[in-house]
Amino acid sequence: MICNLDYIPLHLHTNDQPIIDQFYIGEKLFYRCKPENLTKPYDNISLYDISHNRDFNNAQTFTENDVFYNIIEGDLREKYDDLNFISFHIKNLSKGKHTYIKHLAIEDLTATIILKHAPVPCMYPHSVLEILINGVVINNENYKTELGKKNQKFSTLRNLIRQELSSIVQTGFIDDSFEIEEITDL
Repeated sequence: MICNLDYIPLHLHTNDQPIIDQFYIGEKLFYRCKPENLTKPYDNISLYDISHNRDFNNAQTFTENDVFYNIIEGDLREKYDDLNFISFHIKNLSKGKHTYIKHLAIEDLTATIILKHAPVPCMYPHSVLEILINGVVINNENYKTELGKKNQKFSTLRNLIRQELSSIVQTGFIDDSFEIEEITDL
């Protein structure tokens, strides 16, 4: 993966660096959003490819400012100067796991939220909160069919996912000590 944007600092270029599947206690994550969305940044977004940057527990090299670089080739804007960021750190990862995995269940639907390192050419620390519904990874192509506004069950599940993501923002921590939450009352 080669970065073709000359304004991106070299430490952010992925080149041949490996994917690091492990996350660590104390590691920080950064998410950029509009200033008016700082308290509830996930409320008005589609629930797929929820991008963050990680700091690898190396705040000297990977900082919150890295999240402002525009990595879209062909877009003339180098930085998102009009946005803010939120940060949170990993407080707890369940025994034997080295990433955040959260399961939410309602009737016959199970949502899984997984934190993954997903580097792109010009942003090595790029990571995502990946959403799966009954084991299917949600993406741009299948969002409407897998998690769309078909019925109340999907609406409730979307709300549960947003509540979980909002709780991360409100506490400032990623903590998966309660592995499964099942909601039976609709």
